Amino acid sequence: MAIIIRMPKLSDTMEEGGIAGWLKKEGDFVEEGEPLLEVETDKATMEFASPEEGYLLKILKQAQETVPLQEPIAVLVK
Repeated sequence: MAIIIRMPKLSDTMEEGGIAGWLKKEGDFVEEGEPLLEVETDKATMEFASPEEGYLLKILKQAQETVPLQEPIAVLVK
């Protein structure tokens, strides 16, 4: 089963987020709640934890890209 990871809203005024860097690489197993990437908001850089466990199948947006809220950024598989 594929799980789409979308750009999260990490602050009330955030409209898009920058991907500061991925903490995992494609093929890595990620536990639920484990930091997956660092997101730059309009106020700070924050870690975003994986909402579910699975293997990081595909990174759709690379570091230093700016992404609108809710746009897919990665795919996990069970």
